[in-house]
Formats: sequence, C-alpha cells, structure tokens
Amino acid sequence: MSAPPTELGERYPVLRLGWADEDAVALRQLPITLSVVIAAVALWWMVEPARPALLVAAVVLSAGVLVVAALGRWETWPVSWRFACSLAQMLAIALLDAGAGLPAATLDILLVLPLASLALRPGSVGPTIGLAGAAVVLLVPVVADIGRVQPVLHAVVTFLILATLALGIHGIVTLARGQAVQLAHARDDLVATAERLRDSRDTLAGILAAATEQAFLATDVAGRVVSANTGAERILGLGASTLVGRDVVGLLGAEPPATSGGGAPDGAAPPVLATTVGAAAHGGTEVHERDYTLPDGARRRLEVVVTRRPALAGAAPELPAGYLFVATDITRRYESEQEQDAFIGLVSHELRTPLASILGYVELLGMRPEALDDEQQRYLQVVGRNAHQLQTLVEDLLTSAQVVSGAFSLLPTELDVVRVVRDVVVADRPVADQAEVEIVADGDPEVPLRSDARRLGQVVENLLTNAVKHSPPGSQVRVSVTREHDDGPTRRVRVRVVDHGTGIPADELAHLTERFYRTRDTVRRRVRGVGLGLSLVQTVVDEHGGSLTIASEPGRGTQVDVLLPDLPPGPDAP
Repeated sequence: MSAPPTELGERYPVLRLGWADEDAVALRQLPITLSVVIAAVALWWMVEPARPALLVAAVVLSAGVLVVAALGRWETWPVSWRFACSLAQMLAIALLDAGAGLPAATLDILLVLPLASLALRPGSVGPTIGLAGAAVVLLVPVVADIGRVQPVLHAVVTFLILATLALGIHGIVTLARGQAVQLAHARDDLVATAERLRDSRDTLAGILAAATEQAFLATDVAGRVVSANTGAERILGLGASTLVGRDVVGLLGAEPPATSGGGAPDGAAPPVLATTVGAAAHGGTEVHERDYTLPDGARRRLEVVVTRRPALAGAAPELPAGYLFVATDITRRYESEQEQDAFIGLVSHELRTPLASILGYVELLGMRPEALDDEQQRYLQVVGRNAHQLQTLVEDLLTSAQVVSGAFSLLPTELDVVRVVRDVVVADRPVADQAEVEIVADGDPEVPLRSDARRLGQVVENLLTNAVKHSPPGSQVRVSVTREHDDGPTRRVRVRVVDHGTGIPADELAHLTERFYRTRDTVRRRVRGVGLGLSLVQTVVDEHGGSLTIASEPGRGTQVDVLLPDLPPGPDAP
C-alpha cells in the first residue's frame, strides 16, 4: 500500500521543492526521464531501431536516475552527485540516439532538458559541466559513424544553440534568484518593522491607558473628538463611546481662553475652535485654564494644553490630522491657590491701616527736625525707609490678589509720565543712597499719556527696586522716559531702566514674570523680595496692550524696556 502524498513529502522533502530550488533534483529529472521513455517507445513503434539494446539501456538508465533522484538524501550527499544525475541523463540520450541510428539529428533536442537542469543551479559550474556533457554527446555520432548526414556541422551548430540556451537560462535564473533573495530580505525587514510598529503601538496604548491623571483628546481639524484615553473618561465623567464624535469646544466649555489668538489651519476650523487652539494652529502650544461641569453637576478646574497633531497612518482606526487636547484636573491646586490669595489679600489689607499710621507719624516727626538729635533723625529715617518698603510689598501683594481674583483694573486719566517717574525716584532715593547706588533720571521733559497713575507708579517702583537691589555699590541705575513717534493716533511711551548689576542668565529670563519667581542669584545672595514685582509689571503692561522686553547678560547688567500705549478712555470721559 503506497504512502499518502503528504507522508512522501515529509519523508522525501525534495518532492515538495520548486524547479528553481537548489535541492529540486527529482523534479528536474522527471521530465527528462518521461521524454526519454516516450521517445524510445515512439522509435520502437514507428521505425526499426538500428541497435535495440541501446534503446533499452537508455530507458533503464534514465529511469534509474529518476529513482535515485527521488529517494536520495541530497541534503547530506555531495553536491557533485547532483551534477551526475543530469550527466547520466545526457548519456541516456546519447544511447537513445545511437540505438535509433537515424540519419537526421532528431533526438539531439532532448539535450535541452538536462542542460537546463544544470543551468538552473547557482554558480557557473552547472552550465559549464552541462555544455561539456552536451559536447561529448554531440560527438557520439561522429565517433560511432552511424551514417548521419554532415555530423560535424550538425554537432557544431547544435552545440552553439544549446550553449546559447544554457547561458540564457542560467542568467535568467540567477537574476530571478537574486531578486527572490532581495524580496525575501525586504519581506523580513517589513515583518520586523511591522512587529516594531505593533510593539510601539501596544506600548503607546498601554501608556495612554495608564495615564489616568490626564485626559487625552485627539480631534480632527474641525474639533470633533476621534480618540480618547482612560484618563479622559475618568476626568470628564463620560465613556469613550460618548466622547468620540463630540465637539471639543462644547465638551470642555464654549468660553474662549483670554490668552488665545490666531486662526485655524487652512480655514477649516470654526471661529470658536480657532480661538481655542490659538498658537497650536501654527505649530505652537496653547495653554489655558477653564471650568468643567461633570454630568452629576460637580465642577472641576482643568488646565488644557493644545498642540497640533499630524495624521497617524497605520493606526486602528487611522487618525486624521488635527489637534491633541491634554486636560489635567487642577481643582485642588486651584482651590488652594484661591485660599492662599484670599489669605494674602486679607493680611495685606489688615496691614495697610497700621502702616498708614506709621508712615503718618514718621512724616509728622520729619516736619520738626529741630526736635530730634542726629541719632534720632537716623532712627526716624530707618523707620520711614523700612515702612515704605513694607508698604510697597503690601501693595504688591494686594495687587497680585486682585489679579488672581479678576478684580484688577486700571483707572485711565491724563498724566505726565515724567512726573510719575520723578516722584518714584524721589521716594526710592533714600534706599538707593543706603545701597550706595545712584539713580539718574533723564529723557524727554514732558511725556503725556492716558494711564493709571497709581499702577504706573507701581511699575516704575518695581523696576527701580529690582535694579537697585542687584546693583553693586558705586554703580548707577538710569531710568529714562521717551515719547515713541509713530503715525498712528495712539500715543506711546517708552520707560527704560538700565543697571550694571549681576545680570540674569538666559534660561531664567522667560520665568521672570511668573508669580513668586526668584532667580538663583537672588536666592543665593538672600536678596529681599517675594518675586512679585515683574509679574505685576507684566499685568499692567498687558492691560495697557503694551510690551515688556528684558535684555540681560550675567556680569554686565540688565535693560528693561516698557512700551505703553494710551489706555482707552474711561466710561466717564467726555
């Protein structure tokens, strides 16, 4: 009973190989043997063979080669034995030709088959051996003198044809084999890349799923949510299926952030979304805070960071280009800051009354210098100077609390900026004299502006105080006021403060206007202050619609430029 084909394939792997495979020995010999057997039967049937025994020998030899090729252990046998199979088939064709004894070269065409079998092998050895064997076979009629017409010419022409065929087949197979190797390498690279992408996708999905403290909302350019993570479900109180497809502006709250600006990319986003994404529409980052109401009515304070997001191909499903909203629940921090600011405002307010009394008595005593000796006058100056500094600190704290609570505002009036600056210089000169720093005021003699005199005084006070505190003894601080000339109807004024102090490193310049920020040098040298001055300056400048520019070089000093345009007229203006 014969074994099933699958078992034969498992026992003899060569039966499952393709024609171009290196070990496809049996498959290459099969058509040769069939051709020899069919040719022998045809000769026996249609003509009287000149040498019948040679025909039988040819059939037996070809069949034997096929049996050996099918049953051989070619993965362990020497490579030269594979050449022997095709050469033996050529010998069988020679015996067939000699046994037939035909005057015409009818059977030489069969040499193409074993020659092609050798040409399929890699390298040049197979074609070389095949052509040598073919040459020998073609010379058999000449040597045996079987009466063939022009045997030498026939041998030469046939050999040339066979050589052309063999080299052509070998070249094509070599090229195909090389391309197959390249395709296999490309396939392996593609599979490896796909595995890496799959691993990266799984890793990213795991990270996003673990990020439960941040809500990640990916949207398209129109603001529709296309993907949401586990943190979004927890923070926003909605399931992923509910979040996907929602409008992100309506989801997070329709009010636009006060700091936003810019437009949507390619004009695709609605106006409210364009305001919400702000700088993210142009490749930047937009950060703002907003209140969010949960489905159960509870409220949360969210910090939302918006960035531009490219299209994500290969995802499941693919994500189009759009924006990424990252929302963090800052409710506890916000409430803590609100309580802190309320406490600061309360304490500062309570300090104003005793401070006013102290300053009043200092001023009253200063009006009668003849009643005090020199030592008492020095004491009085120290009390007045420190009380003045404390008053400045209290005013800064109150202003900061007003900014946070949203109660900060400016009262526009017509004023002379030069006079405001001179008043502040006069008030600060005792502190500067104690630090052995000279304050010099220059610029235009008179510069009118519509502004808030009290807030403008705070701006100049904070700039001068910072400059004096960071200037070495014997140095100079210069403050100048100039009118900016332009063709517009709005007046603009530049206030510049220059010192030659310690300077500020470049990496700290961007943080100077943050509340309670103090530079490393300030902390190291234990300079007095709480880090509110420049944040208040920035607030007043923003209310004016102006600009604050700080240029500094460590060891060389700092230059601060405040550019202020006119405030809009107040509601009581005529």
